[in-house]
Parts: sequence; C-alpha cells; structure tokens
Amino acid sequence: MAIESKMSRGPIGARPPTPEGKGSKAWVWVVVVILLALGAGAWYWQSQKGTNQEGPIASGEYQAVFLDNGQVYFGKLDDSDDAFFVLTDVFYLQSGVAVTETASLALTKLGAEAHGPEDRMEINVDHVLFVEDMKSDSKVVQAIQQYRSQ
Repeated sequence: MAIESKMSRGPIGARPPTPEGKGSKAWVWVVVVILLALGAGAWYWQSQKGTNQEGPIASGEYQAVFLDNGQVYFGKLDDSDDAFFVLTDVFYLQSGVAVTETASLALTKLGAEAHGPEDRMEINVDHVLFVEDMKSDSKVVQAIQQYRSQ
C-alpha cells in the first residue's frame, strides 16, 4: 500500500494537484459582473448623451437663443458641436426698448457695434437656457425680413 500511494503522486519534486476551489471560481464571477456593470454604464451614458434637446434645430430657419445672463439673440443656429452653438445672421433687441404688441421691434444687427464683430457667434452651451424655433409670421422674423429688404 505504501508503494501504491507513492506511485499516484507523480514525479519527485512536482507540485501536487490542487483541487479547484470556490476561490478561483469566485474571481471569475467577480470579473464577469464588473465587466457587465461597466458595459451597462457605458451604454447608459452613451444613450443619455445629447438628450437635452427635443430634436434637431431646423436648418435655414431662425431661432431665439435665451442665455443665462438675460440676453436673447436671434439668428440661424448650428448645434452640431457639443460644447458650442454657432449662431449666424445674428440680431438682438436694443436694450431699453420695451416690446409690445403694437410697437415695431428695434432689432440690432450684429456687426454694427464699435468693435466691429463678425456676423457669427459661438455660444457656450452651458450658458444657454433654451432655444426656440421662430414661426415665419413672428414679429421678430418679420423685422429681420424687413431689414433684409432695405
């Protein structure tokens, strides 16, 4: 019997086989669960990215961009960049002028100021409260069309 037990051990100096225990299987499950959680988190983050808008801004139409400092700009908005909106053909209301139903709007075209800016604004999206598409029959769009016809 002593000879048989030595024969089943294998060659001299070899490590005895270790039984597969719960410890090695537990690590595999931990790694699988972590990978699944990371994958689910990445999927959720990607699916929520850019959902702050209802839909794409209509191209070629005018939008009103309301900023967190109280200023409102009107123009054609390109929202293709995640960090900045680009507004072209920019107009804004003259300060100190009250807007009423019967009064004509006093819009100012960007570019007529003393510092001579280009007719293009890059607006940090963190400062945009909301954006509205304007109807073609709105007073602002009519004032812009009147400016264009002059």
